Amino acid sequence: YHKVFCYVNGLQAPPAGQTEPAASSSSQIPQDRVEDVKKLKQSTRLNMAACYLKTGDHQKCVDACAAALELGVNAKAYFRRAQAYAELRNFSGATADLERARELAPDDPAIEAELKKVRRSFMQGDAEEK
Repeated sequence: YHKVFCYVNGLQAPPAGQTEPAASSSSQIPQDRVEDVKKLKQSTRLNMAACYLKTGDHQKCVDACAAALELGVNAKAYFRRAQAYAELRNFSGATADLERARELAPDDPAIEAELKKVRRSFMQGDAEEK
């Protein structure tokens, strides 16, 4: 993913066999491709977040999801960030993100299941504190 970001952001030479654009336009993205690049960046950050979640690096997952959300609203980003928040014991953040994800994707059963799981964990945490 790092190579993709570097290439997309003009920080790396194009692949072998591809000619380099003129210096003045090397950092310019053609206007008709801006939205595609934005989607690519968001998708890459979401994939990175999934990797961080699987490897247990929950704070990096939160950061990657936040970066993805800066590029646009996405239910998957809210869902993954909520999962990371739950692992970090930030149940209010997890609940808020899951509510937002549910607004964006009301028919997704995974969001509903995760919301129930987080609420159950939140209640257990409250009961243990008392």
